[in-house]
Amino acid sequence: MDIFSDTIKYIPYLLRMPQPVEIDLVSTLWVLLAGILVFLMIPAIGMLEAGLIRRKNVINGLMKGLLAVMVFFPVWFAVFPLYFGDLLTEGYYLLDGGGIPGLIYAFFLGTFGAVTLALIFAGIPERVRFGGWIAFSVFFSAVQWPLIASWVWGGGLLATLGDITGLAPGLGLVDFAGGTVVHAYAGIASLAALMVIGPTIRRMYRNGGAMTSISAREEVVYKEYIEMRSVNLPLAIIGTALLYFGWFGFNGGSALSVSVQTSYAIANTAIAGALGGIIAVALQRALDGTWGPVMAISGIIGGLVMVTPLAGFVGTATAFLVGPLAGIVTYFGLKAVEKWYVIDDPVGSFPVHGFNGIVGSMLVPVLSDPSIGGLAGLIFGGPPGWIATQLIGMAIALGLVFVTTYVLFLVLTRGGFRVRPEEEIAGLDVVDHGTKLEEI
Repeated sequence: MDIFSDTIKYIPYLLRMPQPVEIDLVSTLWVLLAGILVFLMIPAIGMLEAGLIRRKNVINGLMKGLLAVMVFFPVWFAVFPLYFGDLLTEGYYLLDGGGIPGLIYAFFLGTFGAVTLALIFAGIPERVRFGGWIAFSVFFSAVQWPLIASWVWGGGLLATLGDITGLAPGLGLVDFAGGTVVHAYAGIASLAALMVIGPTIRRMYRNGGAMTSISAREEVVYKEYIEMRSVNLPLAIIGTALLYFGWFGFNGGSALSVSVQTSYAIANTAIAGALGGIIAVALQRALDGTWGPVMAISGIIGGLVMVTPLAGFVGTATAFLVGPLAGIVTYFGLKAVEKWYVIDDPVGSFPVHGFNGIVGSMLVPVLSDPSIGGLAGLIFGGPPGWIATQLIGMAIALGLVFVTTYVLFLVLTRGGFRVRPEEEIAGLDVVDHGTKLEEI
């Protein structure tokens, strides 16, 4: 037997055999750690909500943080192959020199979806029954978020929009870590839901609205005033600190490897969050006379949100511009929305996440530095058509989110999941969970 000739004969078959993918251990461990950090943000959002709402709804706010995990992850792992399976080869997400196991990649990406869901929860406190949130969570987890995420991060419609329109060949809606897919998404979804379910009793009375099926206006006003005095700001501050901590995984992990781009993402996150907070609270001190803790919280989160879509595409000098801009957008955005009667958003999800997510995403095709992320924005000689492509992609994504969320909340409201006035007065801790904070 001629072993050499037999080997030559079987080479074509050997070449067609699938070869095992070598695991990129460093990248795999980094993505896993980053996913764990992002996972921490989910209950932290519940803490933030619980610290900014009335005492009688604190347990409900914390429970929604758990709900974002309980519903999203089982559904997500079931549907992930349908939306993102094309990204995997032999069960791995491939990088240069190796790969990340597909289930770890799915976990990391899934934490972004769960964070988005938790942010929507936080933007609509005190008015929706827990069962209604479960129904929304199933739709969000199975259809709404995976579809938008796959269009942007899975090589789908919006990722190839520049080729489709001819405005920016090879480019589409670019979002490093979730300016559109997470934060603007959550802000716009919250806006749609708030427009359907309307304000709380407290906000209605403050604006001269009328309510029925309650006994005495004076009694309600008094009770609501007492509840306003029970806001637990220390809990909100702790939740914000944990969010900041987890955000380093949120942005840093989105590079999917340990690289120079990762270092820029982490540094930009630290800078923009800090500057967003100090500028927002300084504006409040200058214009309102106080160093407000809620404004500091909002400014920090606003800075983190605005830098998120840019984090791995720009240098630190840009973060020194984006952070203060976010502080300005946050301060004036909150003041503007406070005057909008229908939008009763005590956590600030719509102005903080919505406004800053939109502005940050719009800046990607302008400020991206090709030496960092490989993409040239307009100021680095990039194609002007990318700006139009980015805006069209954002309009498609956020328009679909708004319409589908609005319609679903119309259905939920007519199905009885909008709490009645007397239930709102009693608080969702008692109505939905059969408990009171004092009993724990």
